[in-house]
Amino acid sequence: MLIACAGCDKPILDKFLLNVLDRTWHADCVRCFDCHAPLTDKCFSREGKLFCRTDFFRRYGTKCGGCGQGISPSDLVRKARDKVFHLNCFTCLVCRKQLSTGEELYVLDDNKFICKDDYLSGNKVASISHQQ
Repeated sequence: MLIACAGCDKPILDKFLLNVLDRTWHADCVRCFDCHAPLTDKCFSREGKLFCRTDFFRRYGTKCGGCGQGISPSDLVRKARDKVFHLNCFTCLVCRKQLSTGEELYVLDDNKFICKDDYLSGNKVASISHQQ
């Protein structure tokens, strides 16, 4: 009796086969569903699909309050209120300067911030609020 691969649905004729999540696979078919990288040591699963760590957390992990993309456990983040942001997404809306932990800032809404200097200058802040 031939066993079908869970990845490609073709018969497994190889001498060796892999058992992942109680399903049988060709060794070459154990790949990340998104990036197609071979999964040799660890994999993550959801809805019957296999993922590498990065793609699993990008899809199913905490989402960045700035860009909406998933945040991997290895990503450096900033927290503001109840949101989490990639470092590169936690920036001043006016000058795009990266905001630091403890820095005084002003909140336009839950996902938009202005540094103190731009807030106090006022002129650019008014033009941004008219554009939104």
